[in-house]
Amino acid sequence: MSDDFPELLRSLNRLFWILTFAALAFLALGFLLQRMNITISPSVGNPRVWGILLLTLSALLGVALPILMRTMFNRRAVSSRRVEMPEFVTHQKRLIVVAVSAAYVAGIAYLLALAGLYLYGPVLCGLYGIYSAIPQERKLKGEMRYYGLGGK
Repeated sequence: MSDDFPELLRSLNRLFWILTFAALAFLALGFLLQRMNITISPSVGNPRVWGILLLTLSALLGVALPILMRTMFNRRAVSSRRVEMPEFVTHQKRLIVVAVSAAYVAGIAYLLALAGLYLYGPVLCGLYGIYSAIPQERKLKGEMRYYGLGGK
């Protein structure tokens, strides 16, 4: 791999952990406030509409958009037959931000007075988004090798 791979991994890990720590703190705050029966009732619309909106948004951010972003990046890379390292790094950072942001939506769902599915669906999507965004050395090396970055 290239000489700057450890710095890339360190940079992605730093971004991931900063966003994840804040998201998990927000989730924990929402969980604690809900357990203490301190919730916010939406002033516009009813809780069911908000629940559907937040469930859909968290599924988009945590699952669908990262898949779409990877597919579009791969299609663009295959058609151009070339990927530059800054473009790859930007893509990886964008994936982390989008996937982890689903956990922030889940935190909002905890703050609102939502019922069952509309509460735990966004939480599951948010946790999956966090899990899927973990920058793993093996995964990054495989992707870099696939796109012809960093030698072997």
